Amino acid sequence: MNSRKPLAGVVKRWIMVCICSGLTACAAEEPVEYLYLDHVAEPKRWSPAECEVSVSPLQAWEQPVLMMRIPVDYNAGEKLYPIGWPRMYLSLKSPEQVWSEYDRLEFQIRTEFSRSKLPKRPLIFHLYDQQGKSHFATLDMAAINEWRTVTLNLYDLGLPDAVVRLGFNINEADYQDQDLVVFHLGGFRLVRATAACLTEFSAVAPVIFCDSRVLPLEMVVEGPPAKLAGGIPVQLTGKDKNVLQHSIPVIRGRQIVNIPLGEVPLMPGPYSVSVFPDDPALKKTVEILVASSPW
Repeated sequence: MNSRKPLAGVVKRWIMVCICSGLTACAAEEPVEYLYLDHVAEPKRWSPAECEVSVSPLQAWEQPVLMMRIPVDYNAGEKLYPIGWPRMYLSLKSPEQVWSEYDRLEFQIRTEFSRSKLPKRPLIFHLYDQQGKSHFATLDMAAINEWRTVTLNLYDLGLPDAVVRLGFNINEADYQDQDLVVFHLGGFRLVRATAACLTEFSAVAPVIFCDSRVLPLEMVVEGPPAKLAGGIPVQLTGKDKNVLQHSIPVIRGRQIVNIPLGEVPLMPGPYSVSVFPDDPALKKTVEILVASSPW
C-alpha cells in the first residue's frame, strides 16, 4: 500500500492507477494524482436536519465513510412542509477548497433501502461557491447494496469561485411514507491527470463542406496546463491517407477547438479525425463527412 501524508487535514497521494469501469478515465494506467478529503467523512462536521448522520462501519477505497440514515415520515418535519427535504450540509475548510487545480471530484455511494427499488431521484448532491452560487447533481447511479462511483467534472459545474459548501438531501415526495433509506458516502477525493489526455471527444459538425476553413471539434481535456499549452496532436485522415496533422494548444476542461484547414484540398467523402493518433492508449477518433460545396 502507498503511504499517506496528512497535510492540514487533507491527504495527498500520487498513484499509478488503472481506472475502473464507470469512471471518466484518460487511459488505463494513466498517471493520476488524488487529493483525499478524508475529513469530509467526519459526521461532526455535518449539520443534519430530519436525518441522522454517523460513522459507517464500511470503507470506500480504504477511506472513511459517512452513514446518512433517513426515516421518511409524511407527518413529521417542518410544520409548513411535513413532506419535506431531509438534508445535511458541510462547510469546507480552506485546505479543502483547492478544487480549481483538479479535474474531477469522485466519491462512492452505497444504499440500503426498505423496499426493493429506489426512486428515480434517490439522493441529490449540492455544491456551493463562496458567492452562494450552487450546482445540484442527482445521484441516480445509486444502487441497493452496491458501491457506485460518483464522478463530477469540475469544469461542468459552472462555479467560478472556490467550492466552500457541500450538501445532500432527498425529496420525501419521491419516497413512500415510512420508507427507510440509508446512504453510505465516502472516499471523497479530487482527481487530476498528470499527463495530457482527453476524456470526451466529438465533432461539432459531423458534416462539413469541401471549402470549409476550419474543422470544429469539442473535447474535454485533462492534464497539467503547461503541457496542454504545448499542444496535442490532431490528425485528419481520408481513405487511409493522412491529409493533415496539427499540434493544437488547449486548456483544461470542456472546449471547442477549431482546426485550421487552410489550403488543404478536401475531396467529398468520409474522413477520420484522431487525437494522439500515435498513442494507442490515448487515441480517440471520430468520423466526419466532407460534402461538396453548394457555393
